[in-house]
Amino acid sequence: MISKVFHFVNSAYSAFYIVHIINTEVGTLTKTQQKAMATRIKHRRESLGFTQESFCEAINLSASSYTKIENAFQRPALVTLIKIAEHLDMSLDYIVFGKKDSDENQYTNEAIALIKNMDMEKLRYASKFLMQFIKLATPYE
Repeated sequence: MISKVFHFVNSAYSAFYIVHIINTEVGTLTKTQQKAMATRIKHRRESLGFTQESFCEAINLSASSYTKIENAFQRPALVTLIKIAEHLDMSLDYIVFGKKDSDENQYTNEAIALIKNMDMEKLRYASKFLMQFIKLATPYE
């Protein structure tokens, strides 16, 4: 239950942040920034013991497309970037910008600590509260 609440909060927060920042920033990365992003992805993939082939299979991407991303010849689509981040257990902030400890991470870590210490009754209440809060905070389209 805790992981579901965290995932929901993290996903909802990420949706606002990612779409606004990543979608605009990935398209404007310099070649140097793109190479740094590719290097972060490659190092993490290797450190987790994935081969390129096994990782491509895990994220459902062709080897050709992934190789272009990892060699900085192609910018990943947002959906692909999210899949990479999820499978490598990395934040998009870190993959794209190299930021390890942002304010967002601090707030996420504080929220996780609070959630872990809740009993089931408080956890249910917090989950319902967060869902309502996110609905209210979502701008009308």
